Amino acid sequence: MANKISFFAHGGYFYQSLATTASCKYVATIGFLFTLSACGNNWLDEMTPPTQDESEKSLNTPTDAEYALNGGYYLFNVNAINAVYTFWSTPYTVIRNVNTILQFTDKFTGDELTTQIKNIRGQALTARAMAHFDLVKVHGMPYTKNNGASLGVPIVTTRLDNNVKPPRNTVAEVYNQIIKDLEEASGLISKSKNDGKLNWFATRLVLARAYLYKNDNAKAYEVASGLIAEAKKGNTYRLFTNAEYASAWTQQTGVEYFLVLVNVESEIEESKEFISYLMSRSGYDDIVLSSDYMALIDADKDDVRHQIIDKYKPASYQWYLKKYLSPSYSYSNIPVLRISEAYLIAAEAAVKLNDKANAALYLNAIVTRANPAKSVTAAEVDLDRVLLERRKELVGEGHRLYDAMRNNKKIIRAGKSHNSSLLTPEKKEFDWNYNFILMPIPKDEMRTNPNIVQNEGYDD
Repeated sequence: MANKISFFAHGGYFYQSLATTASCKYVATIGFLFTLSACGNNWLDEMTPPTQDESEKSLNTPTDAEYALNGGYYLFNVNAINAVYTFWSTPYTVIRNVNTILQFTDKFTGDELTTQIKNIRGQALTARAMAHFDLVKVHGMPYTKNNGASLGVPIVTTRLDNNVKPPRNTVAEVYNQIIKDLEEASGLISKSKNDGKLNWFATRLVLARAYLYKNDNAKAYEVASGLIAEAKKGNTYRLFTNAEYASAWTQQTGVEYFLVLVNVESEIEESKEFISYLMSRSGYDDIVLSSDYMALIDADKDDVRHQIIDKYKPASYQWYLKKYLSPSYSYSNIPVLRISEAYLIAAEAAVKLNDKANAALYLNAIVTRANPAKSVTAAEVDLDRVLLERRKELVGEGHRLYDAMRNNKKIIRAGKSHNSSLLTPEKKEFDWNYNFILMPIPKDEMRTNPNIVQNEGYDD
């Protein structure tokens, strides 16, 4: 198994060193709006596409702005070779491009601010918030460690000149901007289901997640529970049933998905770099589930989530997650935001508010979907039980590391599949005091911007 990459405890990539740990959902989240240009060598470079001017002048009509948004939903250019730098450069490219769109929408007031313009602005604000959110999760300590006092990432809300060299804002300041953008977007963006694009439900789920990560549990519960109620009212979104669950992952869209990255092989360069190809034994065969994760699932042989695991050679620790196989293992659509997370956010927030009745209510929606014969009583619900269900349900979607760190829980790699010689003792068991839960600021960025302070433990 030395040549395999294991889905370890946090449910993301293990790139043979925690210094380069990343989550597959992180890649998907920031990749969807990697608009108009490929990654440059510096996020402050002028990002000018070969065939069109990216300046404000290129956006003259709402149709131009729609076009600028549309292109970004389909371009994906992340792989293991450029992954470390891309975690910095790609979201800032997203931010730079959506700031152009937002600057365009600023021109409209009163009756000129049509439904179309509002929806464009709402999508752009949500995209900017998602990019800042991913940046601060990967490069900044959990908000809950010191109420956001540690260094986060530079907040960029305007198109910057190339000579501007912003310092890192605090984690608290970044979260405040994320929430501000999402709250504004909520009042603008359409509620209509439009596969492959952001809408109100996607925006509210990211907002609920931001409040949860910030430990504002009252707001997290309010937003998540309100989102679920609104989904039920319109009957647009719902959880997959137990009977639907396994086959739902083979479909390109579904009633549980608020946002899916819809990809077409002919439109994707080097499509075999997709997560689906990396985790398929018919593809690169690089990513497998860990033995300690499998022990959790195997505790209930009737858990429907067994059906999305290819148990090829268990004795050799070869268990493959089949979440990203639609339409094929060579490239796939990527579910980014699901209503199931809203239930889990509501459950976690309720536990922290000591509202165990509602915690059990929302948690059981996931527990009983996995196995209708199982349920959890209010007396049994605590934070660990909610986090356990998050780990089982959201595996492979990039949440586990952040779930553990923001709650000051330990990651313990105890499974037999964690046998790499690169897993030193401090990498096998750690909490939020381990510096390398953060990724470094790329060296090229450090050289270009002297106002950027490197994360502790990394050489400049």
